[in-house]
Amino acid sequence: MDKDEMKVDGSTLHLPSYADRYTDIPRLIRLKFIAQVCPQLSVPALELAINHVKTTYNVKLYDELYKTLCAEVSRKSLKQVEENDTSHAPDPNEASTSSGRGRIVVPYDSYWVEDNTMEATLMLQELDAELNFKKSNSGSAYVRRVLEEIGDHYEKSGNLQMAVKFYARARPYCTSSDNVINMFRNLIRVSIYMQNWWHVLTYVDEAKQYAFGFEYLAQEVPARLSCAAGLANMGLKIYKPAAENFLSTPFGRYDYDRIVAPEDVTFYAGLCALATFDRENLQLRAINSESFSPFFQLSPKMWNILAKFCEGQLETCAGLLREIEDHVRLDVYLSPHVNTLYEMIMGRLLKKRDRKTMTDIVKKKHSSS
Repeated sequence: MDKDEMKVDGSTLHLPSYADRYTDIPRLIRLKFIAQVCPQLSVPALELAINHVKTTYNVKLYDELYKTLCAEVSRKSLKQVEENDTSHAPDPNEASTSSGRGRIVVPYDSYWVEDNTMEATLMLQELDAELNFKKSNSGSAYVRRVLEEIGDHYEKSGNLQMAVKFYARARPYCTSSDNVINMFRNLIRVSIYMQNWWHVLTYVDEAKQYAFGFEYLAQEVPARLSCAAGLANMGLKIYKPAAENFLSTPFGRYDYDRIVAPEDVTFYAGLCALATFDRENLQLRAINSESFSPFFQLSPKMWNILAKFCEGQLETCAGLLREIEDHVRLDVYLSPHVNTLYEMIMGRLLKKRDRKTMTDIVKKKHSSS
């Protein structure tokens, strides 16, 4: 979808607080997406992303974000000039706030780029040398540790394909069941970053199958991976299993809480369930669910939407859905599905309203006769 067709109102979003829910790559992914779809927040989102990317080795992303920021600043400055109907050209070094004035572009940090590139190169060389040494002189546990460190290094550098490669190479060197589960967690995490949803589901299924061989893991692992499975199913537009997975997510005890905050799980589960569950399941598995109740406490409006639907208060339900629409369109994982989910939900609302209208007509006829 073209950027100009996706403009979203971000006036109700406190961007710094929102960004603080996430760490590392998830924060960068979300801020970059918000900058793309919300012109109102583009400059502050890019500035936050640039500050955060400097905690990584991802020089390529730093360059990309900086160029995007400069282009956005120039665009806003030009727009401000046109609105003021002045004749002078805009200063390309003048950035805009969300209202369009008064911020200066942070200078390009060439020192950080050079120093960071050198540090990343030297560290990778050291890790490669250590890996070769450990393969010749140490046991599997040491080799696995170095392979994971190399995977971490590539992840921090933004080379996710290589990160997956080295995380996967750790499998033959795993010496405990916890090592194996940690390997799957690494693979699932990076696959989520890449939005390789079929890979996510494959790794989740393999991790579950492995866990079933150990009593203590069989009780814990499937639940901890349920949010990742929900994301993958939603990404593949398989909304009912996605809802089931999200609703099975244990509050405060799942592996990807810094990728998907608890508040996010509420909206993912609520919209997917509202689009696909019948009224009985919606009531039983969502609205009255004791285990999912803590999620709804963080986002009570989503619970209210489901309750109004089940109570038959259709106009109120539709109005509440419109109120949260801009918010959910700012979510990088949910946004691609908002149109489809809303169409499915609104279709259900119309059918329920039509049935209610017909029932009222029939009742009226019977009472008059």
